[in-house]
Amino acid sequence: MYTNNKLSKAVRLAIAFGAASATAFTAQVTAAEEETAKVERIEVTGSRIKRTDMETSSPVLVLDRAAIDASGLLSIGDILQDIPAAGAALNTAFNNGGNGATNIDLRNLGAQRLLVLVNGRRWISSLGSTVDLNTIPSAAVERIEVLKDGASAVYGSDAIAGVVNIITRKDFEGVELSVYGGENASEGDGRQYSAELTFGITSAKGGLLFNMSHVTQQPVWAGDRDISAFGNSSTTEKGRIQVYNNQLSQGTIDTLLDNGYTNLGTTNTNPNDDRFDLVPQAGTGASVGLDTWENRNAAVNGLYNYAPDNYLITPQNRNSFYVQGYYDLADDLRLVSDFVITNRKSAQELAPMPVTLGSAFGAAASRVDIHANNIYNPFGTTLYGDVSRAAAAGFDPQAYTPYAAQRRFVEAGPRRYEQNDTTYRAMIGLEGSLGDAWTWDAHYIYGQNNQDEMTTGLLNLTRINQALGDNCNATTNCVPLNLFGGFGSITQEMIDYVSFDSVARSGLTLKDYAFNAGGDLFELPAGMVGMAVGIERREETGYDTPDPLTVTGESSGNQRDATEGGFRLDEAYVEFSIPVLEMLTLTPAMRFSDHSTFGNESTAKVGLELRPMDDLLIRGTWAQGYRAPSISNLFAGNADSYPTLTDPCNTVTATGAQIFIDVNGVPTPVQQALPGCAGVPQGYRQSNTQIRITQVSSPDLSPETSTSNTIGFVYNPSWVEGLEMTVDYYSIEVEDSIGRYGAPRLLTEYAAGDAFAAQFIDRDPNTGFITDIRNFLQNSGKYEVEGVDAYFAYRMPETEFGTFKFAVDIAHAITNKFDGEEQLGVQYGDAGYPEWKGTFSIDWMMGNWDAHWDTRWVDKMDNYYTVAFGLTAEDGVTEVLPSYFVHDVSVGYTMDEYNTRFTFGIENLFAKEPRAEYLNNDLAVSTNNFSVTEYDPNMDRYVYFRATVKF
Repeated sequence: MYTNNKLSKAVRLAIAFGAASATAFTAQVTAAEEETAKVERIEVTGSRIKRTDMETSSPVLVLDRAAIDASGLLSIGDILQDIPAAGAALNTAFNNGGNGATNIDLRNLGAQRLLVLVNGRRWISSLGSTVDLNTIPSAAVERIEVLKDGASAVYGSDAIAGVVNIITRKDFEGVELSVYGGENASEGDGRQYSAELTFGITSAKGGLLFNMSHVTQQPVWAGDRDISAFGNSSTTEKGRIQVYNNQLSQGTIDTLLDNGYTNLGTTNTNPNDDRFDLVPQAGTGASVGLDTWENRNAAVNGLYNYAPDNYLITPQNRNSFYVQGYYDLADDLRLVSDFVITNRKSAQELAPMPVTLGSAFGAAASRVDIHANNIYNPFGTTLYGDVSRAAAAGFDPQAYTPYAAQRRFVEAGPRRYEQNDTTYRAMIGLEGSLGDAWTWDAHYIYGQNNQDEMTTGLLNLTRINQALGDNCNATTNCVPLNLFGGFGSITQEMIDYVSFDSVARSGLTLKDYAFNAGGDLFELPAGMVGMAVGIERREETGYDTPDPLTVTGESSGNQRDATEGGFRLDEAYVEFSIPVLEMLTLTPAMRFSDHSTFGNESTAKVGLELRPMDDLLIRGTWAQGYRAPSISNLFAGNADSYPTLTDPCNTVTATGAQIFIDVNGVPTPVQQALPGCAGVPQGYRQSNTQIRITQVSSPDLSPETSTSNTIGFVYNPSWVEGLEMTVDYYSIEVEDSIGRYGAPRLLTEYAAGDAFAAQFIDRDPNTGFITDIRNFLQNSGKYEVEGVDAYFAYRMPETEFGTFKFAVDIAHAITNKFDGEEQLGVQYGDAGYPEWKGTFSIDWMMGNWDAHWDTRWVDKMDNYYTVAFGLTAEDGVTEVLPSYFVHDVSVGYTMDEYNTRFTFGIENLFAKEPRAEYLNNDLAVSTNNFSVTEYDPNMDRYVYFRATVKF
């Protein structure tokens, strides 16, 4: 039963003739069938029913072993992110917001809506239901099959956009050693190394595969590339303090911190004196009858450039151990098992921590007071972060507004986030047959992912409060903190007193039990009716334990509560293959699910295969899909965030002028025009654009649901040998998608007087400052995507100059809407939605030589800011980001007598750089001023060499 030599050879031959880049899997096994009257059927991704045809009703794209090697990439995730159907997903070029993981997205529907399998079985995911593809060692992979169709009825939750099924190497014999090294040619950075050892043995009754691999990825710094070398933060280089307090004799002070305060109440117009380069700006303190003091030397004390302190490509080291085996216990019973453990050590680095104090920055920051007795306080009175404490000290709360201070701790050095991530997964199963017509399999999977993250460069707000408070001196074991000097005023002793290192731990445990059976039911005039049935139980539990100072809000980083929870999911499915006519087959499927948190769900799918002639397959599907809420969706602890938001209840401009809103042609004060703002104090001005919000999970969420349709054809004309074409149209609609209600939406509805929105917003009644917005999750979003995929390939007959193959893979998006808003053709920071993406490849082989040329293309896109704000080139904005072409080449040579192969390649042959989103580098919607998901972050010729020897 298990000696599948004829079919295995046919499949390997078909894959070998595929392009060395992403190819549609349209291999024919006719030759193998002609050689033997009985060919074993195999399972093709997209269906549980085994068959002899490699083509099904669903479009499947395959990356073979040759394509993996020719890519010059060391991560399965990086390889998959280059296919035209891929959307924006997390990768190691995400420094701010990344964690070392690499995901895959299809159709711009999100990585959480794509199911990842290994040998047809689930892989372990994160708390957010995304899979880190770096946990799968590429050296153990035979090929990758990408199902570009909804498949929840066949595979269960998450398969809304499609399925990635990674097939590991089978029947491997011998020892193979492969080493790899590469770096950016001009800059000499971004070096990568790998060493892989694979060992395999087979016998008449079993086989064993063993693989060890190591990968080192060194960083690229944002400051080492012109496009990413500059970024403006909201804090100044030396800091900023705003004091709105008419109890101070100096008046209202709004100054960029310089080298100290001298004669604060005196006007100084000497441009060469940078001790107190201050001039009065009349009117800006009009709401309290005072002047505001501004620093005139903005060119010297400008906004802080954080970019040089950031990684553009983050570093990591990965070590993997993989073993798989099988043993025939009897003629019709086989034991199968595999085990993998991967350890990843990764890091991200950001600019030094900006400390933000005062009520404008939330409850935690407002508890810090700068006491009059602090030896560095130049004002001679206490600056209170909260009105209630100021009132208790005798200040008039109606005339007092707390201070707001920002100071970047440059002296403390950068913030560094280091992950130690370990993933292991073990599977044991049985495979058997019941006669010639039916086969079955059962398995148990146990997996865990555990991550420790250490963060350095954080600040302890309790210590800062003590260091700025009363009676802070050596006798109280307290070190006073100087927030009022320029760079260098914060000493190492001060840093040691107020800083701390954070340790957080998170993890997920997976248990999966499954039984599947399939075979022939009965025969119809057009052929045999096939069926597959199965049951599965999946249990997941997860946790996230932040550092205690993070939980209590004492950290200068965002506050975050602990996460703990899990779910159980029981499922059963049935699938049929019904030959209605000799040339027409229907493949209906149904799955029933029982989830411990939301109850029952059912999904269905129907596929159609029509062969009007031997050369042509017309195919189509209709499928329902669903995605169960993740552990993070259901059980995540509350977490702070500080997005840039505009408070609609702001009553005065920066110059102190009252704001009026046009109501039926009549200028009306904000408090009267917007009912929700009626209680806001007169004269309230939003002093900080970053408003604290709390991200809240929702245990009562329902699953997302989807409907997808595909129709297309596969054409292999017999009159042109070597030519293949596939064209597939798709449309996917996701309803009840899980997403946050939205802080801007809550603010707008709150200002309009909506009681529902008002319960999620907290505002200080004395100062008017918003102290919190609770941004909760709900089932309300809707995605609509539509497009056409096309693949054309031609393998020329062999010539005296070798064999050539040409391939084009194109993804054309027609619609990409979220909640009715069309996003197509627009670049939103690191998430771009081009209308066209494609690859073009030329493969050449002659004797022991081979070469590959791959071109990746991203269509032009509009800059988001031009769409959202109507900005033009006159505003210093790049209006249109032009089409982007990157060329990769490689040359290989095989020494047959030594079983050795050498490959030399260059990624980004012409060192193509993307266009910066902003010509003046003033405002950027992405961290690096360009998207790291659509464009090559190296921006340099990456040269690599690989040597592989087999013993």
